[in-house]
Amino acid sequence: MSDFKLKEKVMKKTIFALLVSVFALSGCEKFLEEDNRGGITNEEFYKTEAGYKSIVNSSYATLRTTFGRQAPWLLLGGTDIYQMNRGFDNRALMEYTQLFADNGDVLTFYRNCYEAIQNINVAIFYNDITEVDEVQRKTWLAELRFLRAFYHFTLIEQFGGIVINDEPTLEEPRLNLPRASLAESFDFVISEMEAALPDLGNDRARVNQAAANHYLAKAYLTRGWDLDQRADFEKAQEYAEAAIGGYSISIPYEELWSPLNEMNDEVLFAVQYDEESIGDVSEGNNQQSLFGPYLGGAELNHKYMTSPLIPAWSLHNFYGENDARYDATFMLTIYDQYFDYYDGNKDKNEMLIRAYYPRVWGREYTSADSLAWVQGKEHQIASNFRYYPFKYDEQEYRANYQLDFVTPVIKKFDSPSTREIFGTHVSVRDIVLARKAETYFLYAEASIGLNDFGTAEQYVQHILDRPQNAKDGGMLKPSQSIANASNQSEALDGLLIESAKEFAGEYLRWAELRRTGKLKELCGRYNFDIRRVGAEEAFRGTDGQDKIYRPIPQAAIDINEAQVLQNPGYN
Repeated sequence: MSDFKLKEKVMKKTIFALLVSVFALSGCEKFLEEDNRGGITNEEFYKTEAGYKSIVNSSYATLRTTFGRQAPWLLLGGTDIYQMNRGFDNRALMEYTQLFADNGDVLTFYRNCYEAIQNINVAIFYNDITEVDEVQRKTWLAELRFLRAFYHFTLIEQFGGIVINDEPTLEEPRLNLPRASLAESFDFVISEMEAALPDLGNDRARVNQAAANHYLAKAYLTRGWDLDQRADFEKAQEYAEAAIGGYSISIPYEELWSPLNEMNDEVLFAVQYDEESIGDVSEGNNQQSLFGPYLGGAELNHKYMTSPLIPAWSLHNFYGENDARYDATFMLTIYDQYFDYYDGNKDKNEMLIRAYYPRVWGREYTSADSLAWVQGKEHQIASNFRYYPFKYDEQEYRANYQLDFVTPVIKKFDSPSTREIFGTHVSVRDIVLARKAETYFLYAEASIGLNDFGTAEQYVQHILDRPQNAKDGGMLKPSQSIANASNQSEALDGLLIESAKEFAGEYLRWAELRRTGKLKELCGRYNFDIRRVGAEEAFRGTDGQDKIYRPIPQAAIDINEAQVLQNPGYN
């Protein structure tokens, strides 16, 4: 098992209190607590290879806290492709009207990122004393600098200009932490990633050069939009091309997301899990449970669905009839036990079907279609069988969203190896944060920034040409032409429709809409909940400005002795 698999055995913890102002807002809770039972000092411990490797591993482990322990709502909530659940959970992030600076989800994400940064700062601080091979030491340092820059970039995507934290807090807390400008924040991230790049290796189980090139492309692309800098789009293309490295999209979509095919050649960066690293059901992740309605309790032997995000009617409607990714993304047939789908040794014609999600393209599904399905196939139907046909009327599709089973769930992230455990965090599937299909999209988006719509469509077409994407064996085309767009806005519309289909359920959508300036527009066009209240009303803040960034947590502002200006929309 690689170090990145993070068995999370008990690591040697530091003997000092890590107190930074942003952490004090959780009651001065220490991220790394005092544990000097062996009487050894940090300097003595981190000189050893085993000691230093433990803090490097803990730096990687922060990814599990940020992206796995709690769903990263800020990366998902309030976009065009998910609608609110029946419990109205996380409503503030889903429809914006109740999103204020005291929001708990925002505070949790903000704190998780800065706690991760602080852990990494400590690891960087001790890098120059560790008595390991010089090449290994430099590689570890490069990995750590990238991770620190990655977290800062993630914060920039959500909050704009941020507090840059590039030194450890070893004694007294630092309470005067000024917020950098947006330009300064980007400069820090890009310079750190570029400095780390030459010393990174090519081990795909760790931070590697391809992943760094990918995120440099994304950082330059985001800065290009945010600061209106044409040269940044050209740099984004340069780094995207380096990350692609001549790779052709070659893995069929169903195979790409097979539980038996993790860390395949398309994956660039992932939060990694395995069953050996999970001590109990609270230590996995909950990605498999997020996207779709509740499927009942443990007695039904289905996967546990927390159901905070229902794939929207608009997302379903983006897919064309010939697009095999629709069947590969959604569980359209639920057997008597949900995970029976993954049992290749069973004859599916002999397995009882509990729920079926038929769709007739271009018209409503009728009772005649249902009868033909029953008579035309050999299959067994459970006594509690129900079918839930797709509705082309969005109001009707939405009408019964509070019912169990009512719409298909996303299956891409299913964890059948933990099927016997019914809980919210039982998945041992990796959380894929970046893959080469996204890198192609980054290049295409940069091309739109340069008004080269033809090249943008060519790069998107590479993804659409994935083997077995077209059910008839032919070629998929974009739902809306990018090459023939009359302006950037139209070209982005076409790109974002394709992105929604390719990356459904992945943790990309909110930042993608924000950086392209399409967040408010596409939420107003496609998000049922936001359209209901009106996009102008949903996004308008108490100061009359739109809520385009997330709010800086008020608790972080209150404890910071530096003057920190709140983001527009939250004053």
